[in-house]
Parts: sequence; C-alpha cells; structure tokens
Amino acid sequence: MSSGRIANLVIAGVPKAGTGSLFAYLAQHPYICGSDEKETGYFNHYDPRRHTGPPPPIEEYARHFAHCSGERYALEATPTYSYGGRPVVAASRDVLGRPRIVLILRDPVDRLWSAYTFQRSVGNIASIGSFPEYLQVVEKRRADGLGFVPGDGLHGLLIGFYADYLGEWLDEFGPDLRVVFAEDLRRDPRGVVAGLCSWLDLDTDVVPTLDLGARNVTRHPRSRRLAAAARSLKRRGERLHLLPPAVHDGLRRTYVRLNSGELSEEFDPELRRHVADVYRESNTETARLLAEHGYSDLPAWLRVSSAA
Repeated sequence: MSSGRIANLVIAGVPKAGTGSLFAYLAQHPYICGSDEKETGYFNHYDPRRHTGPPPPIEEYARHFAHCSGERYALEATPTYSYGGRPVVAASRDVLGRPRIVLILRDPVDRLWSAYTFQRSVGNIASIGSFPEYLQVVEKRRADGLGFVPGDGLHGLLIGFYADYLGEWLDEFGPDLRVVFAEDLRRDPRGVVAGLCSWLDLDTDVVPTLDLGARNVTRHPRSRRLAAAARSLKRRGERLHLLPPAVHDGLRRTYVRLNSGELSEEFDPELRRHVADVYRESNTETARLLAEHGYSDLPAWLRVSSAA
C-alpha cells in the first residue's frame, strides 16, 4: 500500500443480527471513524465462492477511510465476512495485522425468518410465495449438498449454522475478537456499546449521548415485482456508478414511500419448532465453542441447546 488508512476494527457479521445498528452506534464515538460505506466488502474478494480473480489493490480498500484523521479506530461492517471461511479469516489477519473483530450472533431461528422477510422485501425470491415454501427449498438445497451461491437469496439456512465457521474466528483472533448477541443489543444497546468501548479502551462517558435507534429496519413491499425491479436497478446503478449518492438516497426515499406495506405472513409456531430442531446440534456446538473461549453469559437459545 502506497498510502492511506485501513480498518483496525471490523464488525464481521452475522447478517440480519444488527450489524448496521452497531456500526451506526460505534461510528458516533469521537475516537472511531466509520467507513464511507458501512459494507466495504473488501475481504469478500478472498472468498473463492464469490470471486475467482485477485482482490483489488489495497488502495481500493483505503479509499473508504480517506476521510478519517486521528481517530484511534477505523471501522467497517460487512456481515458476509462471517461465513466466508478460512480464506476470509486468514486475509483479515494478513492484511489488517492485529485488528479488533466483532461478531454478532442471533437466535438462528429468528435470524432465518428475518433473512426470509428481507430477501422477500428486496425481491430476491419473487418466485417463492411463502415461508413454508422457502424453508422447503433451502432445506432441500442443504440435503443435496448445495453450498453458498452468491446473490441467489437462498443461503439463509446455511448462515445459521454458526458452529461451521465461528471456531475459525475465535481461534485466529482470540482476545482480539468479541462476540455479542443480537438479543442483548436489542434489549440494552447502551450496555452493549459501553462494554465494547471498554474492551476497546475507549471513553464510555459519551455512550449516554449516542443515538441508539434501530437502523436498517426491513420494510415490506406492497408489490414484490416492483421490489425486484428496484433491487435490479439499484445493483446495476452501483456497479456502473450511474447515480450520485444524493440522487440515489432521494430515489430510495421515494421508493420506500410508494412501496412500503405490511407483512401479511406470520411465523407458524410448528415451523418455528421444526427450525429450532434443525439448528439444535449446531447451537450446542456453538455454546461449547463460546464456553471454551470464556463466554458464560449466553442467551436462552444457546443455554437451552447446550442443556438438551
């Protein structure tokens, strides 16, 4: 790298667990500078399932922090890093040196439902009409041994098997990694942020002044076809850099106003119990991994699984 700053604080996931909110909370601290885009996605280039060519020059990563000055931490948050496997973990170590890593875990049952409603809201799974149908599709893909396919909106089930990838992060980064839980972040955001600030050796006196409202709340579309078209246009515009950020934000606000509705579907209790059974063995192993690394105050969904 010829010049520029890169991250030394990374929220690495998981998706649909509050990474956007936590990024927004921490970036308000005067000693933390958030990247110009929450998700830089730089280390996804090391995941061979996503990209086969070499990663971009490190200067491409550094440009996301060009506005940072003397802050102690440069922060980014890309939730897809979490399940990127050994290549992403190793690249994070090799490129960043000794960063601080934050992982947020959420009850995988709730996370799967949230993943489904999100993919539905952005039109990625327009051909799937209901959660039971979605669950049938993703379970069959897992039974058939089909792994992660970028951009298809159908890897929500796989992400929830935290034991498949959590250990690599814990082993690589040890005390430089902190696991927090989405349930705690929702219940007591100030407590979680204060705990992270203490871990980062930062002043906690500013925490009461931070805006800790929820971010990136899923908005359910009136028209799923319109949502799919808007998603396609958004991706094309981002890829070709067609719109300035101000214009993009204005169009997004207009779209939200015109196409926001209510979710008509509910998570059937019987299906919830079925999904909990699917994740039970992984949750038990996740609880064991966390206990081995000193985590004792676990959320209920991990305590129940480990006691089963």
